[in-house]
Amino acid sequence: MDTRSLRWTLPLLVLGSLAGLAGLAGPARADASAPDPDAARIAAAGHPAKWNWTPPGRSGRFGHAETLIHAPETSVRQLVLDFGKYRELAGSITTSRVVGHEPDGSANVYLQMGVLNNTFHLWDVTRFSPLRTEADGTEIVEGHKVPGQGNIDDAVLVWTIRPAGAGWTVLKFDLMLSPGMPAPQSLLDEQMRDSALDAVNSIHDRAQGSKDFVPYTP
Repeated sequence: MDTRSLRWTLPLLVLGSLAGLAGLAGPARADASAPDPDAARIAAAGHPAKWNWTPPGRSGRFGHAETLIHAPETSVRQLVLDFGKYRELAGSITTSRVVGHEPDGSANVYLQMGVLNNTFHLWDVTRFSPLRTEADGTEIVEGHKVPGQGNIDDAVLVWTIRPAGAGWTVLKFDLMLSPGMPAPQSLLDEQMRDSALDAVNSIHDRAQGSKDFVPYTP
């Protein structure tokens, strides 16, 4: 190959290599900006969702609710971790206060709920473990009834917080309540899913600053 050919060949090889690298990088950028599937599903419905189920790895039936919030996960997390104000999550919660902490950072929270128009009250102390973060960035806050603390048999509360684009957060809440008294499962199911919905709606409205269900634009 003569000198003139070499002068043209080398730049073409460099440009070809750069074009190949750009082609490889392009799909990665597209994937990074793809809409969150849960956020897209909730946005398409146009309202938060609620149902009853047994989550994977759990036993017993839970009430589940989820919503899409036009606010960053930092704002949502702050409200989820504000245990002393849990009475704002639902009208049925009459008392919420932090009554202690464990060496690992867990918080013990006294919760009291009125039942049948406050004819009687259910209460317990729920221990919330420190927030944990999954590999995909999802944050989990989980609480369990402290044995011997309350007039109910058991309670489990699980918050799931996941960023869904700049300024967007998917929030899920699962609630299991075993009241320790005879009650139809259908009545318990309704109470748990409605309470879960009240909780995510409360966080949604306060984090976002409005009750509006804003169109999703990740």
